[in-house]
Amino acid sequence: MVARRETLIDDYENNKRMSRRAQSTLPRMPFQTTSDLAQHFRSISSRLSPAAHKILYAIHVGWIGVCVPTFVFRHLVTPGLIGDGIYQVIWAWLIFIFSWQMLENVFLMTHHIRNFYFPRPQVNSSRIDYPPATAIIVAYLPNEADLILETLAHFRALNYEGELNVILAYNTPHMLPVEHDIAALQKTWPEFTAIKVSGSTSKCDNVNAVLSSITGTFVGIFDSDHLPSPNSFELAWRDLLNGNDVVQGRTKINPKYVDCFMSRLLAGEFEVRHGVEHGLRCAAYNYAVFGGSNGFWRTDVLQFIGMDPCMLTEDIDSSIRAMSYGYKIAYNHNLISLEQPPPNFNALFKQRLRWSQGWYQVSWRSFTNIFFSNFLSTQQKIGFNWMCKMVLPCQLAVAHWQSFMLVCLTAQLGFLSVLMITSMWAVPQLLYLFFFAELPWKWKGIYLFSCLPLMGFFIFIDLVAQVRLCIGYSNWHVTSRKKVDRDETGYSKIPHPPLSPSTFRYSPSSVSLLLGDSRNDLNI
Repeated sequence: MVARRETLIDDYENNKRMSRRAQSTLPRMPFQTTSDLAQHFRSISSRLSPAAHKILYAIHVGWIGVCVPTFVFRHLVTPGLIGDGIYQVIWAWLIFIFSWQMLENVFLMTHHIRNFYFPRPQVNSSRIDYPPATAIIVAYLPNEADLILETLAHFRALNYEGELNVILAYNTPHMLPVEHDIAALQKTWPEFTAIKVSGSTSKCDNVNAVLSSITGTFVGIFDSDHLPSPNSFELAWRDLLNGNDVVQGRTKINPKYVDCFMSRLLAGEFEVRHGVEHGLRCAAYNYAVFGGSNGFWRTDVLQFIGMDPCMLTEDIDSSIRAMSYGYKIAYNHNLISLEQPPPNFNALFKQRLRWSQGWYQVSWRSFTNIFFSNFLSTQQKIGFNWMCKMVLPCQLAVAHWQSFMLVCLTAQLGFLSVLMITSMWAVPQLLYLFFFAELPWKWKGIYLFSCLPLMGFFIFIDLVAQVRLCIGYSNWHVTSRKKVDRDETGYSKIPHPPLSPSTFRYSPSSVSLLLGDSRNDLNI
């Protein structure tokens, strides 16, 4: 009887979503074109040599970081042309920004205290009728041949009371030995299907190619290095039953691959990014974004929205388009997935540069879709304030204003005082890091002393991304994976660091996956 009630509720939500889609006045963005700006200037990037690209990057970074501050100091500050009225505007701006940040932190910390320190109500899973589900694992095999079999073994061991089908959507420019192992696995695993996508050049090509092959009521999308907690699909379905159309989970760096300073720093950065950025959107503004992996979609919604291969961050683009149509995206801390960090600085730089340019690209294209959508509340639209400053004219104006403001404050207060003021943005990050983040104290210390240089690195990346957006640079760089040494049986030689239950605080059952007998079964 209870299962029947859950089915009726789900049918009601389906009908409501169809009604929202029919009422939408927004045109569905064609997949074959990006913004008019990118199409118009795309030829510029293709005609420039790599050296010319670097010269443009250096000119823009030098202009914002050196020329503008020098001009302001020598021609405005030193002659005394900056009056008290200008400083009053600067201080009013800072007070507004920090007050806004403090208000956001109240919502954020209340949200985390409720999640971390108060017991969650137990859900009787026997009262829920779990429908068929599908997992899509996306892979570029030349890059991920070393880890794909272990990922598939992990997915084969997931706990789900319903039917779970796994689809591996991959592309490769040439035949690889691991494809024979994948073919052999299909013969012994009826729920597994491997689809080689011919002509694919990106992740979204692979996803789009298998949309028609999805048989489940909902689908989880994962990169090939992701290892979700065993009960992820059950938790995701409970969230989808609550009226959500998409549920995004939390990503942590896999401790198995934390073996250097950079990987420890990224482990802290990932904890903060998901705890502060994703948590803030959920707690203060009642929305979330699909992060490209460890996200769960209702099948009909994903098939309607799809992925746009013209976008560098197709995950964020699909999120924005989905919300423009009134679909609801939620964030759940309990849906944990372990991810491999970039193996070196060059891979990290290319990954974050693509992310930064992709966010700018999405903001430029979808700004009006969000703020003129009939389905988003005022609270949610306020939460998209980051879009305003990422539209091309605004981002350039913000960069010049911040440079001007820092020079004026430095001349008035001194460098150390300005450094302390500008470090206020890190307060919510450090609060989350030391009170909520599930990391060893050594890793927290590394992030504490590296967060300011890391922010400078991200600012540099943003400036380079602005140039790339202007000249229409759209090349996709695949994030490289760490090469894995294997023993004579073909399995990884990487030692398994001890994991404490706090690593999986939100899903204790997943501890047994990496600490118990399951590790021997999965060989990971």
